[in-house]
Amino acid sequence: MISLESALKNKIEFRGSWVAGRWIKPVRASGSWEVVSPANLDWALPPVSFTFDAIGEAISAARGALPAWSHFPQSARTAAVRKFGEELGRRADLLARMISVETGKPFDEAIAEVSLLQSKIKLTIEEGLPLVAATETDLGNNTRGQVRWAPKGVLVVVGPFNFPVHLPHGHIVPALLTGNVCIFKPSEKTPYAAQIYAEAAEAAGLPAGVFQLLQGTGEVATRLIRDRGVDGVLATCSYEVGVKIRKEIVDNPEKILALEMGGKNGALVTAGADLDEVAGHLIRSAFLSTGQRCTALSRVYVHRPLLETLVAKVHAAAKELVVSHPFDEDPKPFMGPIISSTAKEKFLRYSTIAEGEKAEVVMRPKALEGVARMSRKPLPTGHYVSPSIHVVPTWSAKSSYQTHEIFGPDLFFCPVDDPMEGLEALNASTYGLVASVYTPDAALFEELASRIQCGLVYHNRPTVGASARLPFGGWKRSGNHRPAGIFAILSTVQAQSRIL
Repeated sequence: MISLESALKNKIEFRGSWVAGRWIKPVRASGSWEVVSPANLDWALPPVSFTFDAIGEAISAARGALPAWSHFPQSARTAAVRKFGEELGRRADLLARMISVETGKPFDEAIAEVSLLQSKIKLTIEEGLPLVAATETDLGNNTRGQVRWAPKGVLVVVGPFNFPVHLPHGHIVPALLTGNVCIFKPSEKTPYAAQIYAEAAEAAGLPAGVFQLLQGTGEVATRLIRDRGVDGVLATCSYEVGVKIRKEIVDNPEKILALEMGGKNGALVTAGADLDEVAGHLIRSAFLSTGQRCTALSRVYVHRPLLETLVAKVHAAAKELVVSHPFDEDPKPFMGPIISSTAKEKFLRYSTIAEGEKAEVVMRPKALEGVARMSRKPLPTGHYVSPSIHVVPTWSAKSSYQTHEIFGPDLFFCPVDDPMEGLEALNASTYGLVASVYTPDAALFEELASRIQCGLVYHNRPTVGASARLPFGGWKRSGNHRPAGIFAILSTVQAQSRIL
């Protein structure tokens, strides 16, 4: 097995937080933690430390930088953000390698994530900025109306571990382009990917205080969010964390809050669907990234006569998936490890819960060690698991297994007698992020899609293929009506109407 240094092709050192245009390592730390790769528990990165004292300094620097940055000509801000993208491109290989080390994500997936960073900048400049362009209209009676968009101010971006740069980047780029300043608080599980990201901002020469990185635990995020010097919070997180964030700013309703939270995403398979195609899509939707995507598929409602055949096809394909180290080449992994021992225990526990609720076990999840059939070669000590597949007899809102987001490679099937029964089951979830409908009938899809309570609905496609050119956000407990994607830019501005 390759060494950590070989995997990174570089030595890495902890540089601290990037605050007010310089790297700060705490002299007296408020806390520290070890960073160990879930793909190889022998891969320990240098310990990370932080100080609460940096929070006030970062907010002060941000507020100091805001007036000048917000009044830069748009062309100057655009040029600066383009330069940031170029510096990210220069670090693409190292950044992808670090993402694989910290998350266990297969290297090809990490490369794909990093490749999105520069395209996000291009897309936001070309298609996002026009959404907040100045407009003018004739109000009659020799009166004109104008709409101008102003930056919100100091924005905190809270990042997740599963897409540690792509998802925060989707908020940071539009925020900077529209004249805001950003403080990025990454996941504790991915501090070094965030550090490389901040190094690109440093190399790009962004003015001090315009972009800052604060390392730390969840308490750092809490103190940041509640500070009156912060004007808004843009976060990708679980529903539970979203609730905590909202509680922290309950006395400051003027703070903008954009939440992209979890999902318990479903698919509906109707009569006439191509089951070979469906099976391939379900495998990708449920098990890609070890099920650690907010868009990952958990529930499949299938026309009852198709159930046995479809379950057999998915089970057969799932048994052939390669679960192995993210840098393995032959064969390359489809799944890497799950992120932590806690996540692994939760994932395995839910299979026991499913059995207790009378679900049929089709594929029992296992912790993979040594040489497993699914790895096909020796595995290092890490948090590797096999997929989990169940069949439930009927949808139940009282079922813990059927309703809770597991955030792992788990999939259950449930038979339904007609599309409307499937629609009812899809909508019974408290989440509403993504759904997919498999039907050859375009009219039926349109009817179902118009009734599905989700922010994103696919027709005969996997649930994991969102486009940055569309709004991306969930309904119900999956979001708070502030979509990301191309519409993320709307969460970074406030409108001023003028009457002349």
